[in-house]
Amino acid sequence: MSWIKNVFSRGVLVPEPSIDIEPIDEERSIQASTMDTATVFLQNLGLEHLIGSVTANNSMGIATFYGFVKYISNQISSLPYNVYRYDEIWTDRDLTHPLSYALETRMNRNMSPFIGRRTMLINVLVHGWSISEIVRDEMRRTESIVPYACSEVYPIFDESSDSYFFHITKTGRTLSQDDVIFLKDISFDGREGKSITEFQNSCLRVNLQAMGFTSKFFENGTFMGGFITHPSVNGVKKEEVAMEIKSRVMASYRDGTGVSILPTGSEYIKIGLNPADSRLLEIFDKSDKDIAKMFNLPLTVIGDTTVQSSWGTGVEAMNTIVTNSVLMPWARQIEEEVDYKCFRKDEIQDGYFTEHNFKGLLRGDFKSQSEHIINSVNAGTMTPNEGRYFDNLKPLKKGGDDAYMNGTMTPIGLIKEVKTGEQDGKDVSASGTE
Repeated sequence: MSWIKNVFSRGVLVPEPSIDIEPIDEERSIQASTMDTATVFLQNLGLEHLIGSVTANNSMGIATFYGFVKYISNQISSLPYNVYRYDEIWTDRDLTHPLSYALETRMNRNMSPFIGRRTMLINVLVHGWSISEIVRDEMRRTESIVPYACSEVYPIFDESSDSYFFHITKTGRTLSQDDVIFLKDISFDGREGKSITEFQNSCLRVNLQAMGFTSKFFENGTFMGGFITHPSVNGVKKEEVAMEIKSRVMASYRDGTGVSILPTGSEYIKIGLNPADSRLLEIFDKSDKDIAKMFNLPLTVIGDTTVQSSWGTGVEAMNTIVTNSVLMPWARQIEEEVDYKCFRKDEIQDGYFTEHNFKGLLRGDFKSQSEHIINSVNAGTMTPNEGRYFDNLKPLKKGGDDAYMNGTMTPIGLIKEVKTGEQDGKDVSASGTE
């Protein structure tokens, strides 16, 4: 079958890795065990909130970080992603190509297209890179795509061949860079994507430490909302009276009623927000804004309506900017990688390509949609049936597939003839009125 690979390949000779994988596995396992030992040591001392390392897992524990990752991955994964073919005259969807089935119906045996694409995006957004294996048939056409978690993949760079290889620990196989979809986040060399947790380590660490401190603060019962005074409690000899009052208050919280019976003369004095509490709130508020800047997204997209967006006067303007500045670049990288890796060279030359459909996100409100359809049909750029398709209406049986145009519109080249009634020096006004 080697001749088939040569005929239908993209003309790229894929070298074999010239380095051993076993030492890399051992070295990585040693590093992991050392890190785990330090974590366990701090946990045994009750000081796990002092752990300074920022990882992908604990970063996802930050609500704002998690919300933005989920928003971007869900938005892009829910977009229609289709296979098209351009034949120099017309571009149309191609449902017969095997890749079309993988992108629109089932990405692999265990994943739908939405789940598969979201898995790819979550890994690249958090870890900075993601790997998905391309499964091909005997004709080297893509049948399915299998994403892997970054924890299951060891990237290997072979300097002798200037190529990347990826060892999949789950299967024990090593894949070449031409056999995987390799997505990357921002990096300085463009070879390996760097995780956002590396570039924004300080900001995320402050948030994690503040969360750890707050958790310990409330777990240890160090929070005091107020205190109760009583005239009889004014000396050590009356300590049993104070303990009785306290026990009654605590019992009211335990039984869920929140009502306690106190001796006559008892008075509750509420303690306002202390400086430490207000400083924590400031830290969390600043952290949320910093994380929003990391992803170039407004907090409103994850449900925070306390901050007004300055990107426009309405939701439509904000969605347009988010789509153009955040979602489209990620979709563009996916399209370029899939087109180069999942199509053979002859298929690319025949005009095959993939594309996300952003019309749903950029469509606007109902009024704008209706005006767009009416204007397009009246201008002849859209047929009535194409306009009805937007609202899932049945096509018209007669005249629905014809394009119409306002009769007062005249082609530029015929303006003189219409005004003078002459064509090449001949009077055509009579024939024109007919």
